[in-house]
Amino acid sequence: MQRKNWLRTAVIAACLFAGCIAGYVRPVAAEDHYGAKYFTNLRLTTQDGKTIHFYDDVLKGKIVAINLIYTNCEYSCPLETARMAQVQKILGDRVGKDIFFYSITIDPERDTPQVLKSYAEKFHAGPGWTFLTGKKEDLDLISRKLGL
Repeated sequence: MQRKNWLRTAVIAACLFAGCIAGYVRPVAAEDHYGAKYFTNLRLTTQDGKTIHFYDDVLKGKIVAINLIYTNCEYSCPLETARMAQVQKILGDRVGKDIFFYSITIDPERDTPQVLKSYAEKFHAGPGWTFLTGKKEDLDLISRKLGL
């Protein structure tokens, strides 16, 4: 039981580590204040070039940890991503089953799917951790709704 509480604390601490991390530690219900009406179904692109929808594919019914990054950031973004990698290691195969990690770029002009894929590899992102890009205006809206 203590290990379970420690893991939960580690996840929460990692998700709240810096101002540009927004973590959700419970599934998002459609009737919630932060459900489908708040988080629209904007189209995003994964590091593998697959198109997904922000609410339906990223948030709906899941426990997620989200950090907002840009790959040419020199200070906070690599540190935050490294912290996410540490939590991924602690959680092991629970990432992708019980909790999902998403790193969303705020610099889509530079952070193409190929660049994000390389960045994900640099931090040893495993299954259940997806890097996302999209249209600048959509990413700005998501960033604002996440509180950045």
